[in-house]
Amino acid sequence: MENKQYLLDTNILIEFVHGNRSVINRILHAGFDRCCMSVVSLQELYYGAYKAKYSKQIYFDQEMVRINMLRNRFMVLPLPEEADGYGQIKANLQQKGELIDEFDMLIGGHALAEGLTVVTDNVRHFERIPGLKIENWRVDSD
Repeated sequence: MENKQYLLDTNILIEFVHGNRSVINRILHAGFDRCCMSVVSLQELYYGAYKAKYSKQIYFDQEMVRINMLRNRFMVLPLPEEADGYGQIKANLQQKGELIDEFDMLIGGHALAEGLTVVTDNVRHFERIPGLKIENWRVDSD
């Protein structure tokens, strides 16, 4: 069995807290110790929580509980000192006319710098980043 380390994208973390069986099973199979999240995903989750707060306080409270659960379950990786990955990715994608979401470029650059495989349901965006290893755990692999 490979000893890959996985960087869970924000959408996979959301699927985990919403009980997606495929995601939960794949995380259990890989092992919680081999799955982590970027501080960028944590920031994106907080953005979603504060955005929900403007709809209704109870949504904000629920999101904060979910975020705290994720923080307790998965290691949160700080951004690496090698900060040029994001710049290279954005310049490359911009030159090709294929820009993707800022959060995705930061997460992709983080994964490349750390040698991690990104687990995402947004393969279409992440596959534009050269050299990035990607897996989709939202759907069963069978």
